[in-house]
Parts: sequence; structure tokens; C-alpha cells
Amino acid sequence: MAQKRSQNHVYDYAIIGSGLSGLSIAAALSRFTDNIALLESGDVPGGMNRAIKFPTGIMNNGLRYVPDTESAHKALEFLENILGLKIIGESVEAPPITFASGTFKPFVGFGDNPPPFYEELNYFTANKSLNLKLEPYAWTQLLFEKFKGEFMPRSYVTKFNSLNEQVTQVTINGAKTLAAHNFIFCGSVKDLALLLPEDALAPRARQKLSKNVYWTALCLDVCHSHEVTETPSMHVLNGTTDDEIGPCAGRFMPAITEGEQKLQASQWMTFIEEEVTEDSEVVAASLKKIKRQIKRAYPEALESIKLERIIVAPQIAGNGELKLSGNQSLPGLQNLWIGSTSVNAQKNIVGALSQAQMVIAALGFEITAPEFVSETETTEIEPSL
Repeated sequence: MAQKRSQNHVYDYAIIGSGLSGLSIAAALSRFTDNIALLESGDVPGGMNRAIKFPTGIMNNGLRYVPDTESAHKALEFLENILGLKIIGESVEAPPITFASGTFKPFVGFGDNPPPFYEELNYFTANKSLNLKLEPYAWTQLLFEKFKGEFMPRSYVTKFNSLNEQVTQVTINGAKTLAAHNFIFCGSVKDLALLLPEDALAPRARQKLSKNVYWTALCLDVCHSHEVTETPSMHVLNGTTDDEIGPCAGRFMPAITEGEQKLQASQWMTFIEEEVTEDSEVVAASLKKIKRQIKRAYPEALESIKLERIIVAPQIAGNGELKLSGNQSLPGLQNLWIGSTSVNAQKNIVGALSQAQMVIAALGFEITAPEFVSETETTEIEPSL
């Protein structure tokens, strides 16, 4: 990476947020310049996409899934071009299933009672999905290795400063400032209601941005002490209880043999409103419902479990209703581009990569495919834990 610059240095690009979208943009821009600042509020890059050591082996931090759609192929091809690695594997036809009336049935939709987070959960219900030659936890690690600028962890952007419809600086941690010619925001769009200068948004737009519904992803990873099922299908479970907690999606990974015992991991996800993320009773009730539905479908699944992990990802999803220019910049601030997933029509992983691709194209860059390394080399990447 580039050496640390002086306090008065002006970067070509300042990228706020180093999740999948921010890292994709940072790695792509690194082909053309190393004069980039990558700001991250946490200690490490990658956001939620990191490797986890589990009794069954290395796996993603929570449920990850890519539907076999045209949008997904375009998004992953963009990632392949950045990394120079083959990521898209074969298509797998495994329609989602649900459990009702004591038996498994094809999941055909939510009918007249879709959950409030329908769009977020519907992402997991495609009839075909893509196997991946590299898992998402490896993507962020490799993208960061491609990044040639300056990484700044524990850097909370607390204000955008502007002059004549141009962002000139961002204030970091309420104290120091950082200047750049271009700014790319890849954080939660809800935060923009507080971060943007007063005249950057109309009062009504600012109020709408702060009051939109944003979702926290609540994930449960379970290591079962026996093989529960061989089905690769995504499960959409809800049960018959009429409550305010919505359904969950999840699936079982292939079982492994450890000594004389078989172990199997499963990963589950539901969503709760971001405003109640700190309410321990709501979180506990949601987790309890996930477990209840797993047990209802597989009565012995939760007996003598080896390990369980809970992952809470605030503001991970939602409809960030923010009016953007055609080039993905913010009207009134011509050098502020929005790379946040929630402004993209696609969801989840596909949305993050799609928005990153749109921003790179809007900045006038084309990411072409280098020569791919052999597929045997891609399997030798060691995840950092």
C-alpha cells in the first residue's frame, strides 16, 4: 500500500466504508491511482464478509447466497475482472422448500401476507443458485490485497464539508479533516441525513431519508452433532404462529466426518427493524423463533449441538430512498458518489457489487478482464482469521 501522506495531502478519491462495495471500488480504482484514502469505522476491512473458523471448517460469517440471475452474473463478472480470478461456478437447481402441515413442500411465495422485509428475504428464494469457486469471505481479503492506497481504520466520518456544490473535506472522529477531489460514500445511507451539509438535501428529503425503514440482519450459525439432511435447498420457515416476527431463510451445508462423528453446519437469517436492534427482548424472540422453526421441521436437529453463533448486522438492508443523478452522484454535490448497497435495485451481495460497478462506470473507468489464473491456484488462498 501507499505510504502515509501528510495532513494537508489531497487525495484523488476518499472512499467511506470498506464493506464489499467499498472494497470493490477501492480495488478497481487502484488500477489507475494509489492516491486513495479508504476510511473504515471498524478495526479491519471487509465488513460482515469475513472468514469464520467453525468445527466443520472455514466458512462465511453468516448466510451467504447468490441466485442464478442475469444481474448476479454481471455483478460477479465485474468482481472476476477486478481480481483476475474465476468465481462463478456451476448453476445448481434446488428450488426453495418450506415446512407446513407436517411435511416439506415447495416454497411458492408468501401469498397475501408477505413479511415487511419481503424484498430482502425474497433474494434467497430463487429456483437456481450459483456455486462459487471462491466464497465471499475470500473476496474481501483479495480485494484488500489489490488496494494500493491508504487504509484508515477507526475513522468515523462525522461531517461532509462543502463549497460551491463540491465536497471539499470530510471531518473524521469529530476532529481532523481529510481532503479529496472525489468522495464515494459506501456506508448506511441513513447516516447521510446527519452527515450532509444543511443545503445538500431539501428538508423533506432529509426527513424521509432518516425515517425510511432499515433492516438489521439477524443470523444464526449452528454446528449440528449429526447429519440433519442432505438437501441443498434453501429453507423458508415461518410456522403457524401469528406474531410480529417474520419468517427466516436458511440452509444446511454438506456434512463432514470428524473421527467417528458426523458434523453439519447450517446457517439462518431473518430481519428485524433497525430501530429495535438494541432491544434484547426482540433479538431473543427472533432467535427463539428461528430455533423453533428448525426444530419443527427437523425435531432432532438441535439436540446436542456442538456450537452456535449469533451475528447481528445493523442497517445491513433497506430501501435507501435517495434521489441520485444518472451518474450515481448526489445532486447538489457533484463530486459525491453513492456506493451504498441499499440504493441499488438489486439486494444483498449482488446489490453491493452492482452498485460498485455503476460507480466505477460513472467515474469513467472500464475494468477489463486480465488473464485468469488457473482454477487450481484459486483454491490455495488461505483465509485470514
